[in-house]
Amino acid sequence: MLQASKYPEWNMKAIAQQLLGKQLAQKKIPHWFQNDYIIYPPRLSMEQCSSEATAKYKSTIIHSGKGIDLTGGFGVDTYFLAQKSDAIVYCEQNEDLANNVKHNLEVLGQENCKVFVGDGIHYLKKNEAVDWIYIDPARRKENQRVFRLQDCEPNVIDFKALFFEKAHQILIKTAPLLDIKQTLMDLGCVKEVHVVAVNNECKEVLYLLEKGFSSETQIHCINLTKEHQEEFSLTISEEKESVIVLSKPLKYIYEANSAIMKAGAFKSVAARCELKKLHQNSHLYTSDEYVSNFPGRRFKLTDVLSPNRKELMKLKIHKANLACRNYPQKVDVLKKKLKLKDGGKDYIFATTLSDGKPKLILCSKA
Repeated sequence: MLQASKYPEWNMKAIAQQLLGKQLAQKKIPHWFQNDYIIYPPRLSMEQCSSEATAKYKSTIIHSGKGIDLTGGFGVDTYFLAQKSDAIVYCEQNEDLANNVKHNLEVLGQENCKVFVGDGIHYLKKNEAVDWIYIDPARRKENQRVFRLQDCEPNVIDFKALFFEKAHQILIKTAPLLDIKQTLMDLGCVKEVHVVAVNNECKEVLYLLEKGFSSETQIHCINLTKEHQEEFSLTISEEKESVIVLSKPLKYIYEANSAIMKAGAFKSVAARCELKKLHQNSHLYTSDEYVSNFPGRRFKLTDVLSPNRKELMKLKIHKANLACRNYPQKVDVLKKKLKLKDGGKDYIFATTLSDGKPKLILCSKA
């Protein structure tokens, strides 16, 4: 870009956009990265689009039959949903983006996709029914923090009657910030909630609505990693009814993955795995017997220390992976106080135990 004036015949802005898109796609959409004919959109569209991992997961929720993606974007979800469907309509109001997606679907050889340039809601009103609808409503203001569906565009609550007139199932993607219990009340007839994390980072929450559904919602917590897929399912009533037992730190320490934490499955994961909690609000678990299938991080207890530097100096610990869980100080403040550097094989949880005392839980990976 700095040398653009030397090459007036080259569209440097377009070239830079493609190079940046290619770089972002290497980790986010590796299948598309391998194809040299993909055209990438501006950076914002690349950052907002689904990853390949989460898009593939969606195709396990709604599949087969005919569907429509009302808010197509860069088309990653459309492409992977199309892999399992008879046909799908991609809708996008941005003409340049829609044309790029049309090109990409062609070079990827995905022939069961129809591209519509315009308002997806308008298309839905004018055309025949489908088996399912997928929608990813956008924030009304780009920098706005969104906590309710009413703050998104289109407002899916206003169009729910139309959606069920045109399809039997609706899959709605939301950002993790939205409160799950509030969203369930706002929507109604939600058959399933899927809280999806990738490598322990919560990425999105999916709501599957089914026409006429009136039973209790199943909440699925999914953590997608390179090695495997961690799964944990529950209902809100199970979480309410689960009984926890508090304990001092035992031989093993556990921390649930971010999908479980977002779903609020604090008691049910302990009850199901037969674990005890260190404190009502700490969300750290412990046991004498090792639970190898726990959906999260697993550690072997090394020691329980008072939160001061002298304790660490006795053990010659100058470097550790520090995390604060239900602790009165933030990580950066405590790290400075303890004069700890990041990294190494030691893990320290600064937390509050069941007796109300703040402690450092020194562990190694199990």
